[in-house]
Amino acid sequence: MDKLIYSLNKIRGLFPLDGQALALLSEEQEESIDALILRYSQSVAMIQDQLFRGIAYVEQEDISDKSNRDKALLMEKLGAIQSAEAFGSAAMLRNKFAHHYPEETAARLERLNLVIEESEYLIETFHQIKDYLHTKNIV
Repeated sequence: MDKLIYSLNKIRGLFPLDGQALALLSEEQEESIDALILRYSQSVAMIQDQLFRGIAYVEQEDISDKSNRDKALLMEKLGAIQSAEAFGSAAMLRNKFAHHYPEETAARLERLNLVIEESEYLIETFHQIKDYLHTKNIV
């Protein structure tokens, strides 16, 4: 999460982007945006695949046959996150970055502008999960 926060703070001033600003980005700025996207994607995966699984294990919930959406719904029900729907949106954005096609410039621009807000949401959600873990005396 610290690396996501670092990347977010490093490029926040470039946003919101429009087509003209996107075309004028330097190589360093593009690399910084790519780093943010990578760290965003890794953070979603870490929460989904590690934290949700660990919480389910401690809470004695079997999630072996559950979809990621069902896991998020369970985390909402347990109180670890506030909204399964919001987390689902963050995961969906991650999936869209994984399937980027160069000819989809307008769609990419829209996703890039969303990654700022969604990164802030992920950081907040991570802190909610930490609070949940401390409240439940799990850590």
